[in-house]
Amino acid sequence: MMNQILKTNSFENILVNKAQGSWFWDIDNKKYLDLTSGMWCCNLGHNHPDVIHAIKKQLDKIIHKNTRFLTPTTLEAAESILNFFSNDYDKITLLNSGSEAMEFAIGFARKATKQLDILSLKDSYLGAYGLSKESSYTSQKASKLKIPYPICNSIKCNCLEEYDSLINHIIESYAPKLACFVLEPVMVSGGIIKPCSNFIKKLCKMLQEAGVLIIVDEITTGFGRAGKKFGYECHDIKPDIIVLGKSLGNGYPVSAIITYADVESKIPLNKMYYAQSHQLDPLGAAAALSVIKIFKNDRIIEKNQNQIKNFNNFFETLSHPCIQDIRSYGMTFGIQFQPYSNHSTKDLILNLKNNLLKEGIMVGISLGKDLIRLLPPLNISENEIEFFKQKTSQLLNSLD
Repeated sequence: MMNQILKTNSFENILVNKAQGSWFWDIDNKKYLDLTSGMWCCNLGHNHPDVIHAIKKQLDKIIHKNTRFLTPTTLEAAESILNFFSNDYDKITLLNSGSEAMEFAIGFARKATKQLDILSLKDSYLGAYGLSKESSYTSQKASKLKIPYPICNSIKCNCLEEYDSLINHIIESYAPKLACFVLEPVMVSGGIIKPCSNFIKKLCKMLQEAGVLIIVDEITTGFGRAGKKFGYECHDIKPDIIVLGKSLGNGYPVSAIITYADVESKIPLNKMYYAQSHQLDPLGAAAALSVIKIFKNDRIIEKNQNQIKNFNNFFETLSHPCIQDIRSYGMTFGIQFQPYSNHSTKDLILNLKNNLLKEGIMVGISLGKDLIRLLPPLNISENEIEFFKQKTSQLLNSLD
C-alpha cells in the first residue's frame, strides 16, 4: 500500500483521512484521540475553525508573491506576533519550517557577532539539518560545545556549587569565539528534560555580558506547551533571538525568528540578504495571525492550567513496576519505561503504543529514550483526558 513512499520513517498501517479537534479518522472512519497534536504542531487541535477560515479567506486573495513584495496580512501578522511577547522585540521575519528558522537564526547570530562557534546543551534537538543538527544530540559530530548541565526543578538548589566551574570554563575558554548559545528550554526530543533554571539564568547572563547572543528554540515549547506562554519564561531570561515554528501555524507550515533592531544593526546591509521562495508568504502569515488571535481572545494558556492539573493528578497515581519515571512540564509529558518480567523496555513501549492505537489513542514514542511521549492539544476536553486515563490504566493492569 505504501511501496511508492521513500522509507524515511516508520509508518503506521493506517491511512488518516480527516481530523478535527483532538481527533483524527482513518479511511474506515475509525477515530483516534491524538495525544501528539500531529507532529507537536496543533496546540489548538486539528482544523481549528478560525484558522481554517483565515486560510480560506486568504486563498481568495493571494497565496504567494515575489520576495521583493509584502502584503497587508504579512505586516499585520508580524505586528501581532511581536506584540504577543512581553519584551520589546521589534524585528521579525516569517519562514516555513522550524529547522529553516533555526538555521536562519544561527547564521544571523554569526553575522551579528562576527564569530562562528555555537554552544548548546548535550540533549538538545535543534533542527533536522545543517548547523542546527550539528549542535543537536542526534548528530554524530563530536563537540566540546555540547555541554552537560544540571537537571533540577527547585528554585532553591545547590546545582551552581557543582556547575559554577563549568560556567566559568565556558566564559574563559569558549565565549570569545562564540556566536550564540542555542537553548531549548525543555528538551522534548532529548527526553522531556528541563535544565536547572538557576544554571541557565547565570550562564545566559554571563554569556550576554561577554557579547554572546542567546537564541531560544521555542519551536516546540512555545505557545503554552511548557505551561507558560513561552518556555524561556520558565528560566527568567531575556533572549536576543527567539525561534518559532510548529504551533505558530497550528499545522500550517510557517515559522519565524524575532529579535531586536539593535541586533540587526550590527549586520551590514549587504550581509542581510536572504531570499527563500516562500519567505513572508501571505498564506502562512494569515495562519499565524489567526493563531495569535485565538490564543489572546480565548485565553488558551490560562484555561489550559486545568488540563495540566488533570494530567498531573493522574500521573501521580500511576504506578507499575515497568514505569521508571514520569516527567511533566506544562502540556509535555514523558513516561519512561524499564524492563519488567520477561518484557524488554522496547517491547513494553511498542506493545503499549500498539494496544493504545487499537483502542483509539495515538501516543508518541522514543525507543532511544525509553519513552512514551504525550503532547496533547492544549484545549483537549476533560472527557477526552478521562478516555486516555481509563484505557492506559486498563492496559498497564493487563501486563503480566
